[in-house]
Amino acid sequence: MGLLSLTSNKLRYKMQNLDSLLPNRSVTNDEQFHELYSKLRDLIEDTEYNIDIVDLYTALHCAMEDFEMYD
Repeated sequence: MGLLSLTSNKLRYKMQNLDSLLPNRSVTNDEQFHELYSKLRDLIEDTEYNIDIVDLYTALHCAMEDFEMYD
């Protein structure tokens, strides 16, 4: 597999614009989204060891695969 040609700034831009890149994939309302965001923020803050962007996205990807969310 080739290297991913993506800087952290490019990834940040894509993540900020996911709603336009993947229309009709968001299913939460504003309140639900804020609750989900708060849970993820707390998880990151409460983790007692160092984690970074690759750790987070890889773990999220694995969880999404478990729930077959890419279908």
